[in-house]
Amino acid sequence: MLSRARVQLLFAGPVAVFAIAWSQEAAAQQWLVDGELAIGTGIEGGDAAEGSVAWQRARTRLTAGVELSVDEDPKQAYEVRAFAEFEPRVSVGAELHYVRWLDPRIGVFVGPTAVFAPGTLFGATVGLKFLFAMGKKTDIFIEPSFSALPLGSDLPDDGIVMWGLVAFGLRTEL
Repeated sequence: MLSRARVQLLFAGPVAVFAIAWSQEAAAQQWLVDGELAIGTGIEGGDAAEGSVAWQRARTRLTAGVELSVDEDPKQAYEVRAFAEFEPRVSVGAELHYVRWLDPRIGVFVGPTAVFAPGTLFGATVGLKFLFAMGKKTDIFIEPSFSALPLGSDLPDDGIVMWGLVAFGLRTEL
C-alpha cells in the first residue's frame, strides 16, 4: 500500500509537467536605456575650514553617460556618467546617480561623484533634471546640481570643494 505522501508525489510530477507545457511565456522585465551628452559650468568654491568660501567660475565640463531603468518601474533609474573638465587644466572623473522621476519630465538624483586625475576628489552630488521633448525618442535637458567633495588629494588646505553646476544636454533612447 502506498503512503499518502507517495501518492501526492506521483500526482505532483505529471501535474507540474502539464502546467509547464500549457503555460504561456511570462513577460520578462526589459531594461530601458537612455544615452546622454551634456556640457556645463557653474561656480566652484573651497572652504579651508575657516568658515568662509571663496567662489569662482567652475571649469567647463563635458559629460557622457547612460541611464538604466526597468520597464515595470521607470520612475526609478540608475545613471553612470564620465566627465572631463577643461580650462585651464584637464581633469577626469565619474558619477553614479540614483534617479527618482517625480514626473516623466522632472527627476531628482543623488549619488557619489569623484575626480580621478590629475588629483583626486571624492564626495556626493544632488540635483534636478528637467526634460524638454524634441522628438519621440529625443529630449534636451537642463540639469542644476550641487556637489560637496570633502575627500581627496586636491583639497584646499584640507578643506572641502563645492560645485554648483548647470548642464545642458541631449538625451536619446538607445
